[in-house]
Amino acid sequence: MILLSQNLKAFVMTCELGTVVSAAKQLRVGQTAITQRIKNLEEDLGVTLFIRRTSGMTLTKEGHSLLRYCKNAEESERRTLSEITGLGRNQDVELVVTGPTSFMSSRAVSQLMPVMDKWPNLNLRFMINDYEDRSQLLKSGAADFAILHPEQLKPEFEFCSIEADEYVLLCHPKWKERSLIDIVNNERLFAFHPQDETSLNYLRHFNLMKHLKRPRLFANENKTLSDLLCHGIGYGILERNIARPFISEKKLYLLNEGKSMKDKLVVAWYRRDWSPTWFEEVLTQLRAC
Repeated sequence: MILLSQNLKAFVMTCELGTVVSAAKQLRVGQTAITQRIKNLEEDLGVTLFIRRTSGMTLTKEGHSLLRYCKNAEESERRTLSEITGLGRNQDVELVVTGPTSFMSSRAVSQLMPVMDKWPNLNLRFMINDYEDRSQLLKSGAADFAILHPEQLKPEFEFCSIEADEYVLLCHPKWKERSLIDIVNNERLFAFHPQDETSLNYLRHFNLMKHLKRPRLFANENKTLSDLLCHGIGYGILERNIARPFISEKKLYLLNEGKSMKDKLVVAWYRRDWSPTWFEEVLTQLRAC
């Protein structure tokens, strides 16, 4: 962060680490110095950057705007260094992609491997997230790319549509002679977590919700969910690419005649005045997912 002032460095570090104490340790100065630098910055700008609570510090709207400015300044710095040293090849740089479990595990990682091979010093971080608002992670600068549903887009985002996730309904093969309505009536439906509506949306999409009688079960990770389905604990949905090997090995059986529900997705990012080659190549691969 060569281009940023000491006050801005203190601000950015506090945002990234979450506390003044952690920022002070990272910058090797006293806690009072960090607090004073942020106070000076707020006085210079005439705004409040953080809401201070006993539980921690939360960025205000103005704080988010300033953090984006700082991230752009860091990008300008990286651009200059890139021209001099070949950033991404000779010097480490981090890029964060956040998205839901199914997309990240079935598509994003494999799609981006060629970029990681080409740019050995590009440290791609995959932030798999089914709970937190991923659009907020993008706004705050915690992520460079976010995989979102279209309704989560903000006006300031750049975005493009990508291939939808395709969900299918599955159960253990021992149930294949039973009717779908019998299974929905009498067995337990799996979901990732209580706020996850995807499995319920599948039932709604095919007019099956009226047959759902029992409470849902939850497993917030694809492997665990797959293992439970393969054991015959309940029935549930998986993204088709994830489900395919289990179906071909006859560990899982397709319900509802294999009909799928498409879950629309977009990749979102912030417009940059200049983008390094590695940034554009990551974006190209995400668009192709």
